[in-house]
Amino acid sequence: MALFAYSSRLYFETGHFDTLFPTLPLVYYVQLFFYSLYVLVIDAGFRDLVFLNHPFYMIEGLFLRIPLIISDVAIFAALLRYTGKLRYAALFFLNPFTIYLSSAWGTYDTLMILPLVVGFLLLSRNQQRLASISFVISGLFKLFGFVPFGLLALDNLVGRRFKEAAIQLGIASALTLATFVPYFGSGLQDFYVGFVLRFLGLSGARTRVYNLFAAMTGVRFGGSSPLLYVVAGIPIALFLVQRRKSESLVNPILSSSIVAAAALVVFSQSEPQWISWLIPLSILYAFLTRREGLAGFSYFLGTISTFLSITLLQTTSYLVTGTPSILFGTVEGLPGQVIVYSIMVASLLTLLLGYVFLKPVAFKIEIVALTALVYLQAYFWFTIIRVAPV
Repeated sequence: MALFAYSSRLYFETGHFDTLFPTLPLVYYVQLFFYSLYVLVIDAGFRDLVFLNHPFYMIEGLFLRIPLIISDVAIFAALLRYTGKLRYAALFFLNPFTIYLSSAWGTYDTLMILPLVVGFLLLSRNQQRLASISFVISGLFKLFGFVPFGLLALDNLVGRRFKEAAIQLGIASALTLATFVPYFGSGLQDFYVGFVLRFLGLSGARTRVYNLFAAMTGVRFGGSSPLLYVVAGIPIALFLVQRRKSESLVNPILSSSIVAAAALVVFSQSEPQWISWLIPLSILYAFLTRREGLAGFSYFLGTISTFLSITLLQTTSYLVTGTPSILFGTVEGLPGQVIVYSIMVASLLTLLLGYVFLKPVAFKIEIVALTALVYLQAYFWFTIIRVAPV
C-alpha cells in the first residue's frame, strides 16, 4: 500500500513515471487509473486524513483498494454464474483470506486471479483462444497466469496444432509488448533491476525468507532455489499423463495449475498471499469433479492462512495501527515463527493435494483437529524447545 501510494503520488504530483515500480506494468496502470479518481476528489477540495501510523491517507487507501475489491466481486459473480450455486461463490467471496488480502492488507493478487478464473471458465466452454488471451492478461498481472497458458500451448504442440500454437504465441507477444510501451524510452533497465533481479531471484542474493523448503531445512540459496526448476517439471508431466486419460482439457490444466501453485509456494521465494491462488482454483476443480470436501477445505485453508499470516508474520496490531507490536505474546512474536509457519503451510498444502487427487471425501471435523495438533507440535518443538536455530 505504501508503495502504491508513493508511485501514484510521484506520477500525479511530478509527472514522473515510476519505472522502478517492482511489479509487472499492468498493475501500475490499474493503480494509476483508480488513483486519478482520488486526485479528482482532492482537487475538488477534500482534505484527507492520516490514521495513526499508516503511510497513506485514509480515503487514499480506499481508492488504492478499490480495484482489488472490484476484482473480488467480479470473481464472485463469475463463480456464481458458472456454478449456479451461491455456496461455491461464497466460499471465495466470504473467505477470510480473500477479505484480508484485498480489503485489509491491499495485495494485488486478486487482479491476477480474476482473468485466471475467467480463462478457465472460457476453456470449459471450449473457447481456447479467448481463454489463452485471458491467461496472458492474468500473467501480465502476476506471472502465474502464464502457467495455464503454457499448458494450453503445450497441448497444441503435442496435438500438432502448430497454427493454433503460433496464434497463441503471437497474441501473448503482442499483449506483452503493449504493456511495456511506456518503458521503451528509458525504463527497461529499471524494470530489469526492480522486477527481474528482485522478484525472480536472479540477483544472486542469499535468502530463505518465506521459502518454505529453505526455512524448514536451513539451506540458503543464491537467489531462487535450484529445486524450483526440478519441481517445474511435475505439473508438466502430470498434465501430459492426465491429458491422455481425459477427454476434457480444462480438468488436466486446472489440476496441474493447482500443483504448480503449491510447488511455487513451497520451493520459490514466495509470499504468504500466493496461497490465495489455490482457493478459487480449488473451488472450480471441486465443482467440475464433484469434490465437495475440496470445496470445504478451500475455505478452511483460507481461514488458517489468515490466522498464520496475521499472528506469525505481521502481528495483530499492524493492520490497525500501521506499526508492528505484540499484543498476544502466546501466538505472535514467537522465536521460531517462520519455521512454524512453514510447517503449517506445508501441511495444509499436503492436505489440499490429497483432496485433489485422492478419492473424493467430505470435509470432516477431524481435519480441524489434525491441523491443530500439527500447530501445537510445531509450536512446542520450534518455539518452546527450540530444536532448530532461528
